[in-house]
Amino acid sequence: MLNDKKEELKDDYSLINSNAIANYCRSIEYKFNTEELAVLVFRNKKISVNAKIAKYEELIKNYPDMEVIERINCKHYDSVKTLIKNEIQRLKKLEKALTLNEGNSICAWVEYNKSTKRREYNLDQTFKTFNEALNDIQSYIKEFDDTISFTITKKYFEKRRKNIHAEYIIKDQKIILNNLVEEGNNFLDIDQIFINIPTPFKKGDILISNSTMINLYGANNDIFVLDYLCTWRDGMNEFLAKGNYDSSDMIGYGYYFVNDDTTEFVVDHQWDYDSFEYYNGELTGKYRILKDISSFIKGEISLELFIHSYDMFKAEFKSDIPQFYTDEGLKFAGMTDGDIYRINHTKR
Repeated sequence: MLNDKKEELKDDYSLINSNAIANYCRSIEYKFNTEELAVLVFRNKKISVNAKIAKYEELIKNYPDMEVIERINCKHYDSVKTLIKNEIQRLKKLEKALTLNEGNSICAWVEYNKSTKRREYNLDQTFKTFNEALNDIQSYIKEFDDTISFTITKKYFEKRRKNIHAEYIIKDQKIILNNLVEEGNNFLDIDQIFINIPTPFKKGDILISNSTMINLYGANNDIFVLDYLCTWRDGMNEFLAKGNYDSSDMIGYGYYFVNDDTTEFVVDHQWDYDSFEYYNGELTGKYRILKDISSFIKGEISLELFIHSYDMFKAEFKSDIPQFYTDEGLKFAGMTDGDIYRINHTKR
């Protein structure tokens, strides 16, 4: 494989992306079954493909077998170990195809960096082989020391061949291959399984989402105030046992800012609750509003104080109401006809 160094996992809890959740599960000595552990291995955004395969093989050898029920986007398996073996085979097959010099493809890379917090494309150059692309991105990382993650894509000239994405993370200045993805193959059975993980989070907690910080799609590190977590639903395990839900439902709802240059906030979902962490940094500038929201939700301050504080923080920024409320809704909120025209019917 592309990672030679053997990695040791501290324990099964270290497979969880969130350190806060991992520590909580460890403290209550929560027991995961074999299927849940396999899903945690797949979802892990910190360890290498080699480490994943080693853990998969350990699950096959040392953990009890069990049935995998049919659910949305996941077929039935009499044996979870069959599911695990399929995933090992998938990774090894893609790794072999990625590094094979066939002369019918080119490779290119895209990186995600700290400075711009967005994906940066190396549009000017493609490479005949995977190793050439890897050497180039390694030189780039060494020179600029700003990369969080990157993806090398092998693009085939033949339409029948599916492109391969190799997803890497930078951890402690080391390059780690974290996942291999075949383009268009978005419904792997193991990727679609919802798991119910105990969490320490409460309504009103200020959290940060790192759900896509290191994958193909770039970063999503919004700070938000938690309003609801999917696992809080009564009878969640009974719903899962009937085949309801897939991994796209592993979400939390919270209050966060619409974008970087506004103090307007919305309540909406954040993906992958197993990647939520407590936000322990200092809240400055407009982010003091999140503390205001948190304290109000927790019942620590009155509505009057919340509004006065929000008005004060908001006054420090140029802010407009976003253009996704209806005219009727704005009128109910106390807006005049002039306000509504300015908000919804003028170009920005």
